[in-house]
Amino acid sequence: MRNPPLRSLALRAVRRTLAISVFLYAFYIVAPFLWEIPPLTTTDVVAILVIVFFGVWVGIGFSFFSPLPSEKGLPRAIRTALLAIPTLGIGIFIQLLVAGPDADRAFYVMFALAAWLGSGFVKEEPADE
Repeated sequence: MRNPPLRSLALRAVRRTLAISVFLYAFYIVAPFLWEIPPLTTTDVVAILVIVFFGVWVGIGFSFFSPLPSEKGLPRAIRTALLAIPTLGIGIFIQLLVAGPDADRAFYVMFALAAWLGSGFVKEEPADE
């Protein structure tokens, strides 16, 4: 298992959080012009940043228990399912907690996406043949 140094891991996590958040902010700035949803509020901006931050760290925590396999195929697909299904459930709980049942933002998808993108930092060593 290849573990990046803790300082490097924290810096990568912050960078990943900011990159995902900027993409989501850009989407939600353009979205009111395309669909009939309200524009971002200050609370939404902070909520997106916090949810993405925690999602990335959930993905990093998951990758310590199940590092990214070096080979492509079924092991990666199973690992993705083992990460995506619970994070979508946790994300739905966060959605209900933060925005209630009548939400204009897809916080649950943001959380699951951030967890998935954050889970690729710790990788398995390639098997020598």
